[in-house]
Amino acid sequence: MTAPAPGSVVAWWEHDAIVFGIVAAEEKQRLILFTADGREERVAPARLVATLASGAAPARTPEGRREAAERASVTAAEVASRAAAVDVGTVWELTRDEGAVVEEAALAALALSSDDPASRLATMIALSNDGVRFVRKGSGWQPRGEQAVAEILVEREQVARRADEKAGALDALGRAWRDGAWEARGSAVERLILFALEGLAVYDFEAPEKERALATEALAAAGARGERPSEAAFRLLRRIGRFASDDENLGVVRFGLRTAFPEDVLRQAEEAASAEFERTARRDLTGRETLTIDDPATREVDDALSIEERGDGVVEVGVHIADPCAFTAPGDPVDVEARGRGTTYYFPERKLLMIPPVLSEEAASLIAGCDRPALSFLVVVDATGRVVSSEIARTVVRVAARLSYDEVDAMLNGGTGAFAPTLTRLAAFSERRESVRRAAGAIALRAPETEIRVAPDGSLALSRRDPDTPAQRLVSEAMVLAGEVAAAWLDSRRVPAIFRRQAAPEGRLPEADASQPEAVHIRATRRLLKRGEAGLQPGTHHALGLSAYAQVTSPLRRYQDLAMHRQIVAVLAGKPPEYDVPAMQSILASTERAESEGRRAERAADRYWMLRWLARSVGGTVTGVVVDVFPRPIVVLDETLMEQPVPSLVAASIGDRVRLKVERVNPRADVLVLRPS
Repeated sequence: MTAPAPGSVVAWWEHDAIVFGIVAAEEKQRLILFTADGREERVAPARLVATLASGAAPARTPEGRREAAERASVTAAEVASRAAAVDVGTVWELTRDEGAVVEEAALAALALSSDDPASRLATMIALSNDGVRFVRKGSGWQPRGEQAVAEILVEREQVARRADEKAGALDALGRAWRDGAWEARGSAVERLILFALEGLAVYDFEAPEKERALATEALAAAGARGERPSEAAFRLLRRIGRFASDDENLGVVRFGLRTAFPEDVLRQAEEAASAEFERTARRDLTGRETLTIDDPATREVDDALSIEERGDGVVEVGVHIADPCAFTAPGDPVDVEARGRGTTYYFPERKLLMIPPVLSEEAASLIAGCDRPALSFLVVVDATGRVVSSEIARTVVRVAARLSYDEVDAMLNGGTGAFAPTLTRLAAFSERRESVRRAAGAIALRAPETEIRVAPDGSLALSRRDPDTPAQRLVSEAMVLAGEVAAAWLDSRRVPAIFRRQAAPEGRLPEADASQPEAVHIRATRRLLKRGEAGLQPGTHHALGLSAYAQVTSPLRRYQDLAMHRQIVAVLAGKPPEYDVPAMQSILASTERAESEGRRAERAADRYWMLRWLARSVGGTVTGVVVDVFPRPIVVLDETLMEQPVPSLVAASIGDRVRLKVERVNPRADVLVLRPS
């Protein structure tokens, strides 16, 4: 095409649209054009598809650009009017059988009875706008086949329907946000939007980008607001009844935790619980004074202790662990469900048991005064705390009394009470065992813990647990001893098992500084300790000071422990281990994931309810200790033991005690704003 003279009205393709402009000048083989929307463009003459009219060249000034834009707009409107008169369907009917590319002039003659530039351009625009029946091919257009056109029209109808459904769903969400009235339509698009909103509420920034974008669009359309998009999504879904409570535990949703037991599992558990457990081949230890020490709220009592004098300071310690193997076998409904759950989850407002309560809290639980099956770790320890010998046996035990940690501490401190002599011997044993482990490099890092619980009426109770009390240390040492004995027993017999390991830290651990708050030392030490790991090969557990360690003391609430019991029970019976190496590796993989997800869900729930606790103090003050200052100050709060960044603590030093004002708390948005008081 010959380059048009300045002042000419021209048109060209820009992507898939026709653009109109006025030629202002030619420079370096490019036309300087002023478009209908006021832009200045540089276009090669070869890109032009039509020259429609000529006129005076526009001045290259703002005023000239405005005049040119007006001229281009008038021409564009005229051509658009002619394009609207084109019956694309009829043109397609007349040309579709040819199948070949039809020149634009011929198409214009059919459509508008004229092949002048304006008619050709109008026809091109009409065919382009239709986008169904013709495909642009160079300087012509090829008609699509009948089937292809039909498929495109169906697809367009579907797109239009989905657009209508989307608009309806967004409008309904807006009404729900404003008025609390939700009218579900049940369309596929509505389900996608709700799924995206739930993903944003539950996963926050970890939600897939495509879902986040759809959820964000829905929030904007509904006018939903929150301190975080995830909070806004939750509040909107709460309005429509997607969540049952303002305090919904999103960790349960996020990790797909099982909240109810299937009927066949409950039925099999009831049958097992009602049947008398098999006493054959079990050693009767009901004559031993056996005690349980637990938190008062614990229902799955899975460990009990006994101790007998052997003379010259030698004692036999019995660590008796509940034996769910007496009630469930690999592959039965209870076992399949327990493996799927992996562990018991403990939340402030509820717990999700691994094994149905008729077993875990009743028939298999070491309830005082009842004969119960157990797997007993009988360990002879000398006066120095060294293990002389050990034995593992299936037994029957009868717990003499259930004691709380506070009750045990009171008996040990006062030296009185029916079980004071037994508890005193157990405490002496635990001190000797701890000394042996400390000599082997064990780390005694006993950090206090807080626990928040939600009562049925919604009230909150915050309690503190000190792991450094005699009762806590006594139980801890007994459990570690059982794990040490189990690991040695399994390894010596080459039984496939899950071992817990922890490598030594790369640097030297900090010494406790009496001039600094304990929280500072605890944080500094934890940051240097290596993460523990699990595997089928034994190895050193640095923090425990042991060469090998396996967890076996919680089979009612940890599937790995139950699997370890099955290995031991099978070998005790003279049979091959229940699980070979691949099977044990599979158990390790699935249960490690369940436990990891469980810890994440529990931490999130604990923090939510801790924030709910702190929300009562908005406007008041809390105290704490600065435990870190880089990259920003971190404070451990005295009451809740929460670690919280406080960027506004300027010039803070590690170890500083601070008083902070609680300015704002939003548990659902995970927002806690503290400032120096």
